[in-house]
Amino acid sequence: MANQNLSKDLHLIALGDQQAFERFYTQTSAKLFGISLAILRERDLAEDVLQDTYVKVWHSASQYRADQGTVMSWVSSIARYRAIDMLRATKTRAISTDDIEQLINQNLDEVMGNDEVDAPRLDYCLDKLQNSQRQSIHLAYLFGLTHQEISHHLGEALGSIKTWIRRGLDSLKRCLQS
Repeated sequence: MANQNLSKDLHLIALGDQQAFERFYTQTSAKLFGISLAILRERDLAEDVLQDTYVKVWHSASQYRADQGTVMSWVSSIARYRAIDMLRATKTRAISTDDIEQLINQNLDEVMGNDEVDAPRLDYCLDKLQNSQRQSIHLAYLFGLTHQEISHHLGEALGSIKTWIRRGLDSLKRCLQS
């Protein structure tokens, strides 16, 4: 039901309906702000990304295609890309060992079957990965990008991204268990 309402509002936004835009904003802004803040870690920058995202939505609503995913995934990817671009442009924060430790503890536990890992050990194991594997894992698990989004973002073949992530996770698992 929520996706149908968002889809309907997005269609109306494409026609210039400001009330539909207000409804769309009310339904999506909290999640999009959360995505932006998680990536940037600075409220002002996250607010800028949120504004840029909605400007993009206003101008590009007609470009949404339902066969490529839900409205929320479409607008979330806009926010993610804008936040990552801003992160690169401002260089406000590098991915720290603490971020990676939190990443491992929250997301990779299920994939790798590990208990919590201490930061120095994790740092050591991440340093042993190839750069392409480490970067792909960061984008997938820290920023929540899909394999397709990582492929687009890095300009690499989808098969390469999947292989880098799979091999990187296997290497991390072996290293962390040794």
